Amino acid sequence: MFETPNVMRMAQDLARYSGARTSLIAKNIANADTPGYRARDFSSFAEALSSTAGGDLRRTRAAHMQAGSADASWRVVDAGGTPSPNGNTVSLEEEMVRATRAQSDHNMALAVYRGSLDILRGALGRGR
Repeated sequence: MFETPNVMRMAQDLARYSGARTSLIAKNIANADTPGYRARDFSSFAEALSSTAGGDLRRTRAAHMQAGSADASWRVVDAGGTPSPNGNTVSLEEEMVRATRAQSDHNMALAVYRGSLDILRGALGRGR
């Protein structure tokens, strides 16, 4: 029947990635004063997308993750940074930059999704 176009699926994956990344950034900020805490981030969205794009995965049960779903490939990585005297690597300035990038990615995903919906509506003869 009808399958979700790839551009819409990619926009949906980017929106989910950005939301999850924002949550991880918030955890980093909440632990900014925790001794020994290491700032974390996700691997890049492009890396997650490329690892699922060429896979030969097959979904054999409804409970399995869908092949090609980028969120199956998100890896939490150490965000790096210079440790403070208590061993904490969270930099509030760097976290704010990451949060701004995540928000920008999320806004872009929503714009692409809205644009795709407008194209589909136009193709069906139903303007805005």
